[in-house]
Amino acid sequence: MPNSVNCSTIPPVKKQTTSSLILLACLLAILTLAACSPVAASGEAEPPTAVPPSPSPTAAATASPPPTLSPPATPTAAPTAVATHTPTPAPPQFSNPPNEALAQTAVAANAELLRPEPANTGLWQYAANTFIHPLALVVRQETAYLLDGGRVLALDLTRPAAPELLLSPGDVAAGVTVIEPLDIFAAPDGLLVLDRAGDVYRRDWDTAAWSLERDDRPIGDTSSHYYVALDGLANGRFLLETSYKYVMNYVDGQQQALWMLPEARAVDVAAAPGPDDIPNVYVLLQAMDSDAGSLRLYRDTASVTSFRPPDIITQPRQIVASDTAVYVLDENGRRLLVFKPDNGRLRQMWQLPAEVSAIGQTPGGDLLLVGRDRLYFPNQPQRLAAISGGPQLVGPQPHDPAFLAAISGFSSPIGPNVSPRDLQMPGAPRHYRLGVHQGSDFYWSLGSPVYAAADGTVIRAMHDYTPPLPAQFFAWQAEAQQLGYTSEEALDFYRGRQVWIQHANGLVSRYVHLDSIDYRVQEGQPVTQGQLIGTVGNSGSPGSLESEDSDVHLHFELWLGDHYLGQFLRPVETRYWIERILLGRAP
Repeated sequence: MPNSVNCSTIPPVKKQTTSSLILLACLLAILTLAACSPVAASGEAEPPTAVPPSPSPTAAATASPPPTLSPPATPTAAPTAVATHTPTPAPPQFSNPPNEALAQTAVAANAELLRPEPANTGLWQYAANTFIHPLALVVRQETAYLLDGGRVLALDLTRPAAPELLLSPGDVAAGVTVIEPLDIFAAPDGLLVLDRAGDVYRRDWDTAAWSLERDDRPIGDTSSHYYVALDGLANGRFLLETSYKYVMNYVDGQQQALWMLPEARAVDVAAAPGPDDIPNVYVLLQAMDSDAGSLRLYRDTASVTSFRPPDIITQPRQIVASDTAVYVLDENGRRLLVFKPDNGRLRQMWQLPAEVSAIGQTPGGDLLLVGRDRLYFPNQPQRLAAISGGPQLVGPQPHDPAFLAAISGFSSPIGPNVSPRDLQMPGAPRHYRLGVHQGSDFYWSLGSPVYAAADGTVIRAMHDYTPPLPAQFFAWQAEAQQLGYTSEEALDFYRGRQVWIQHANGLVSRYVHLDSIDYRVQEGQPVTQGQLIGTVGNSGSPGSLESEDSDVHLHFELWLGDHYLGQFLRPVETRYWIERILLGRAP
């Protein structure tokens, strides 16, 4: 627009006989001058904030058009123009400063070191507590599916928007009450969800209807199987089991093959296309007595001995595989290792941003990283967005690493070790009652002393406990069969004689299956760490029907509100935190 007004552009006004029309023409001229003259904006001396270009549709906020000034229908007494300035929202930011120790490790391993940072990685920042510690991330077409807090969330990758909640604990899927989803997989015929109790649900892509693909909650061929991970290729599925240590391949719900694994803790499984149309099945393991991890390749149930990754994996958490690369998330989420799919040679090492807990891959081969309320897009720095709304978790959460890391002042209630079996840790299935385990089992002889794990106040002490009759056990088992899960009342029955202690950090410790309770342990009374609570027994357990010393053990639980510690975590993570809290292990 020119700096001066071309008066020829103003329409001529017919000569009027009234002075009011002349005045109106003058006012129109003045308004035209004002509209054509440049006006200094508020804060003109400050340079605009640079925002990286975004794909269409844009993730950054679009500037609103300038307001149009219209004369009021009724004159005001004294109109006053007030200049307003709405600042442009700053794009979300993250930091990932170089880690010298990791750089040296990469050099020693002869691997390329990559470091996601704002210059090369996009970020979608979601509202606080939208997700806290995701366990899995899978992608189909333009939608990412995320598992966190037992909830399955759908994230639209074409536009920054709040996630959609698809499934959560307590929901009913195909007539079965969901207990706690543990893993997910995007199959050609639907989204698969593995429940801790052993079931596999499928959500059809077209109808969004849920069906029950595997009813594995009741006792089957074995009573203590524990599936911890799920993956597949085409219509074949692979389940990873940690009690008996095997991988099962099934199609249409029916077992096709099963092969045994070495003695180790099962972490994750991934399948990818292999030679001669035989799938490559990669299994991620952790040593029974250390944090050392290992990666194995199986083809047609046989171990591929030419696949030899270096002994570099530690604290393994997840694996994602394709026909071009195998990705292992390790060091408790701080590092990503990239291996060649045929021989296991280490190609790259990624230093990840803080709190990354799961990885995924798009159909086009792009990696996605997810952590607390953040979705990262490596090699797509233009993808920036701050997203509000959506389903959010309320209050402290049992799978929040920040909360877990802050727990102090606890020690083991009995002995210097926790059980080496994953089946005896929080979150393991309990097939005989169609539920899950909510604590840690310590197997000691009848009458062994049990001590307070930390200072606190007694809020429950069942001095008047009476051993139940066999008919009461049968009644609760019948209820579980009718409901399809263990009710809260049944859970309390199975705990038997117990003591609960409230601690200052919001945690409650529960001492279960006791044979006796010390007379000084009374409700409302304070206790100190190491104080005698009672003795080991088997009260409330089905073993108590056989004899007083059958299945004798201390069952110990830690609770945060309505959640047990170990809930919404991978089994290896549960062990990591229980050992850190009770045994003082180093991070």
